[in-house]
Amino acid sequence: MGEESGEEKVSAVWGQSFSCCKKMKKIIFTIFALLLLAGCKGNKEASAGKESADTAFVFRHEPANAVYHWKRTFAPNAYENGFLKKHDVKRLYLKFFDVGTDNLYDGKGIQPVPIATTIFMDSTKILTDKSLDIVPVVFVTVEALRLEKPLAERIVKRVDDMCRANHISYNEVQLDCDWTKETKSLFYSLCQEVKQMLHHKKKGLSATIRLHQLRDTLPDIDYGVLMLYNTESLSNPKVKNSILNSEAVKEYMRHAKSDKHLDFAYPTYEWALWFQNGKFKGIVNSKDSFQEKGELRYEKSEFSEIMATKRVLRQELKDINYPSSTIIYHLDSANLSKYSDDEIEKIYSR
Repeated sequence: MGEESGEEKVSAVWGQSFSCCKKMKKIIFTIFALLLLAGCKGNKEASAGKESADTAFVFRHEPANAVYHWKRTFAPNAYENGFLKKHDVKRLYLKFFDVGTDNLYDGKGIQPVPIATTIFMDSTKILTDKSLDIVPVVFVTVEALRLEKPLAERIVKRVDDMCRANHISYNEVQLDCDWTKETKSLFYSLCQEVKQMLHHKKKGLSATIRLHQLRDTLPDIDYGVLMLYNTESLSNPKVKNSILNSEAVKEYMRHAKSDKHLDFAYPTYEWALWFQNGKFKGIVNSKDSFQEKGELRYEKSEFSEIMATKRVLRQELKDINYPSSTIIYHLDSANLSKYSDDEIEKIYSR
């Protein structure tokens, strides 16, 4: 047999198995995915031909209590399952995979590849719960965008295949990206292509929106999720709490504009930041085992700041005359258990 072509290698990487629980299921699906994705190429002409179908479909987005899941393994514990039911969570934004870059050693150099794929454990019951809307989320790195390679079809097909393998039905996909001025047009083009493909399937597209990105015209999406966290630079030693500062949010809102429906995501996490001689060194996962020289700055998502931010939004975004969803970031019992049920209900209140 001859050597694999570069395109076949790239397709094989995108079609790798998606960590299904049962071994036979894994093998069958891998073969199916490889056959399905072999030779997959972005096709701008095909996308353009779908425009009429795209314009005919209108995605209906309903307000709901929602939460993100951003762990590498999807295996909600008893507390997390209880949280979903107790607080009437109807939508789960579940990170499926990242699009990063790698050298496939095929003579073509660096290529965009799927990385950090979520592993689905034995959680079929929650994934097939008809009352819970599962939204696959794909994080696209700016490094992958800069390669200017076909991504839209590969992303949509991989989401489809992962959902099929894990018995997940979905109505929309969300793209997450820290795009910059340099990569804005590339991400916007990706959104346009993905939206056309999804609308052809009668599904919607949403995207995360950072506070600074709200100053620009938003991409071609059905709605955006404004991420109300990491509001200041975590590497700045003079900042008191980089996770959430309602005053910083207020400054951003003064220049904000949006021609799209917006939902709002609030943080419920905490971390410790390591500084040495006034320079940021990294995020510390376990402060108890930290033995390096330097100082730690402890930060958490204060309930009072979350509520103050909600008040800022009500005051500054008066032109929003539609019901928006509140989304909590993220589904993690270690952090969520530090809030009372009453506090969670107030966060979710509209």
